[in-house]
Amino acid sequence: MPSRGTARILRAAVAAIRPRGHGFDQPIDDDVLAELQRFFVHLPAPMRLGFPVGLRLLEWGPPVFARRLTRFSDMPPDEAGAYLESFQRAGGPRAAMVLGLRTLVFLAFYQHPRVLADMGIDWQGRAAALTRRRAELLATPPAGSATSP
Repeated sequence: MPSRGTARILRAAVAAIRPRGHGFDQPIDDDVLAELQRFFVHLPAPMRLGFPVGLRLLEWGPPVFARRLTRFSDMPPDEAGAYLESFQRAGGPRAAMVLGLRTLVFLAFYQHPRVLADMGIDWQGRAAALTRRRAELLATPPAGSATSP
């Protein structure tokens, strides 16, 4: 379980990164945040130790990197998104950290059942349909094969 500070920074990052509008306005930020937190234990040890440091840089960086006397978690989502984009454009370790954070947020967001349903994606239904089709193909003899008496 991350600290309250880490959770606050992650909540602001989710709000800034996740898609909005066009059917993506589901109230699932808490679910996305919980999925991120469940994933962190699977990070390699160096990343698991360095990620909170990167989040603190993100949190306390606006006075230095954006010339704003505020914390990242206090920025409105649109401004926080622009701040993240500037981090990514900067290159180097900051860009890698933001890219990883964006990737995790997008994975958690787009795999949420409500988002999948709104996009018309039914992985379980597709798997069942493909399994049925494969069974049909295996049960049908190949064309042109001779049947023995």
